[in-house]
Amino acid sequence: MTSLWAVTVRTAYLIRCIAIAYIAAQVLIWYSFYAGRPWRLAGPAAAVVWSLAVLAYLRRRRPGWQLPCIDSGVQVGLAVSAGLWVPAAMRGDTANWVYILLAGQLVIPAWFAPIPLLAPLAVASAAAYWAGAELIPAAGVPNSSAAAASALLLAIAIAAWAGRRTFYRWAARADAALAVADLDSREQYVVLSRNLERREHERLLHDTVLNTLTALTRAGGDAAGVVGRCRHDVTLMEFVLSAPGGPASPAGRPYGGLLAGVEAVASEMRARGLDVHVTVTGGGPAVSGGPAVSGGPAVSGGPAVSGGPAVSGGRAIPVPVAVAMAHAVREALTNVASHAGTGAAWVEISPTAPGGPPGEPSGVQVTVRDAGVGFDRARVDPVRLGLQRSIIERIADLGGQASVWSAPGDGTVVRLRWTASRHRSQKPVAVPASVAPGPPW
Repeated sequence: MTSLWAVTVRTAYLIRCIAIAYIAAQVLIWYSFYAGRPWRLAGPAAAVVWSLAVLAYLRRRRPGWQLPCIDSGVQVGLAVSAGLWVPAAMRGDTANWVYILLAGQLVIPAWFAPIPLLAPLAVASAAAYWAGAELIPAAGVPNSSAAAASALLLAIAIAAWAGRRTFYRWAARADAALAVADLDSREQYVVLSRNLERREHERLLHDTVLNTLTALTRAGGDAAGVVGRCRHDVTLMEFVLSAPGGPASPAGRPYGGLLAGVEAVASEMRARGLDVHVTVTGGGPAVSGGPAVSGGPAVSGGPAVSGGPAVSGGRAIPVPVAVAMAHAVREALTNVASHAGTGAAWVEISPTAPGGPPGEPSGVQVTVRDAGVGFDRARVDPVRLGLQRSIIERIADLGGQASVWSAPGDGTVVRLRWTASRHRSQKPVAVPASVAPGPPW
């Protein structure tokens, strides 16, 4: 209905512009009639001035019932006195400027006046034209009768009213269909959000409980390490289940900052025997194999995170993104420790992707690489879901991208990227990730 109303206003505006141009053309054509007695220009001038006022009104506000009534009153006055402003040869002819102005003016009451007002306004316009043509007879035989011209005006008003009813009915149906579609979209969004939450819980189950159970079988009497992993898992699950949507502010919340979360994960992996080197470029001091930085200390019980670094341009990394990337880094490092056959890994955090275009929106990229045995995609078991669910889909669900590169004997590189675009939708959308052949994780 809003779109239909805007179109009708523009249509009325255009019709009135055409009427103004037609009045000017008639004055030029009958220049001798108006030049002989300049006072005759009062009628066309009044019509043009009033039409310009109507145009200004239509440009600034939505017409109410007052405009059709006042406009019809002005047109009725011009029609009754048409014999003073119209050349004798054109009186009673449907081509004179008064008739054209009346015919175009009927669109305004037909579209904007309440239905009870439309009939009297249309009858008044038709009667005024008939009276004006009969009061001062035309010179010679007119091209059309005043009665027929008045009847045509009524037919124009009826046609415009019928079009109004039809279009309004169609617009109402479209609005109803749009409301139903919007309701369906909201319901689908709720279902999608629940599915994303369920998938995240599945990932956490894989990243915590399943990995811890695997570690139990390989613990070999390392009771302290097992207790530390169990505390880490319990803390992580309590945090996620208590705030499924992610905290609005990282202050005072665990796992709220990317850098601290990654460093805490690195500290945990070092306790498992994997030498993890963390490097920060462009967003803070470079660190390598040391304690946690820029967000809180790393503890054996899990990555206690209180804040997040800002990416280029001053934009802070959202807490859900920081949490997801920390989880993905943990899964990638766990895979390195379990399958890469190497004792070292490197994690690099950069505010923007290296080599990106200068005008690119701010974001963050995390790269996890190792110099292990690598892998061949042909040997990847399709039932292995750790890489797909815990890394690729986890980042994609937040609007980011994850890519994996590896080759036998050349190690593996996992890149996680999130861009803080101002035009990014707030709804969770799975962005396809570019995935090279992946290891059997």
